[in-house]
Amino acid sequence: MADPRRPRRLVPPRDLAALIARRHAALRAHVRGARRGQVEGVHQARVASRRLREVAPVLGRGLDEVRLKPLRRRLRDLTRALGPVRELDVAGQMLAERDWQGRDAQRLRRAWLRDLARRRREPVSDLRAALSPHQVAVLATELEAFEAVRAASGDLTWRTTLARRLADRARDLRDRIVRTGALYHPEPLHEVRIATKKLRYALEMTAEAGLVRLTRPLARLKAAQDVLGRLHDLDVLLTLLHDLPEAAPGEDLQHEAARVVAALETESAQLHAAYLRSASALTRIADDTLDRIAPRVRGPVPGRIRRPDGR
Repeated sequence: MADPRRPRRLVPPRDLAALIARRHAALRAHVRGARRGQVEGVHQARVASRRLREVAPVLGRGLDEVRLKPLRRRLRDLTRALGPVRELDVAGQMLAERDWQGRDAQRLRRAWLRDLARRRREPVSDLRAALSPHQVAVLATELEAFEAVRAASGDLTWRTTLARRLADRARDLRDRIVRTGALYHPEPLHEVRIATKKLRYALEMTAEAGLVRLTRPLARLKAAQDVLGRLHDLDVLLTLLHDLPEAAPGEDLQHEAARVVAALETESAQLHAAYLRSASALTRIADDTLDRIAPRVRGPVPGRIRRPDGR
């Protein structure tokens, strides 16, 4: 867990701006690849857009000189445009990486990959429109303005906003873990995954801002997110495969398809068991965030005057 006993020096405003700039640079580095529909470019651009979406409402607090609503809406739309392409890319990768033994298995693999490639064309076209040179230039201008205003501001109300966000994220994760319980339900487990990711991104911001050391909880959140992410990807793939009987015509291929689906379902059960083993650790991180990290981020209550006796 985080050890808040040793305080860290709060970073100056220019370094808070650098926190925005690093995420902007990560997005900029992968925009061209994402526009071309490259698998890694799509993935990294989506991660960068999500991290920027976490930063904008926090570090934008108290900055009257910059309009954040258009920026946040643009980042949200970008994430949404990247999402469908990313899901199909992951499904294709999971099929491609499997060990396909025998002629029927190879025929099935080719049939499914062809169908996924066909389904990918429309969302890739939508993504290219969202990442047009004009859209990218407007987004870059808005992010650069955000960085500049943040660098020039000494306003500290962002800490209160971050503390509130941390508490909200922690409560959401804890509540979703409790509601999901030990049964296997894809949608509630997906919500646990999203809550884990959001808390992780908020804690990353906390650590980068120099407020708390969080190496261990961030590593644990990342590990749990990876397990839940793989589980979600399998659920998406299984749904796609159940919807594609016509992509694998013939009785021989249907038998092979049933075998592959059974193997994927077995892997899902194993990943669910791994998540259940990590659930208590995730709950402890959420509780620690509520009990110690968020209050430390918030800092002293503004305007409170200490008495001479220290009370």
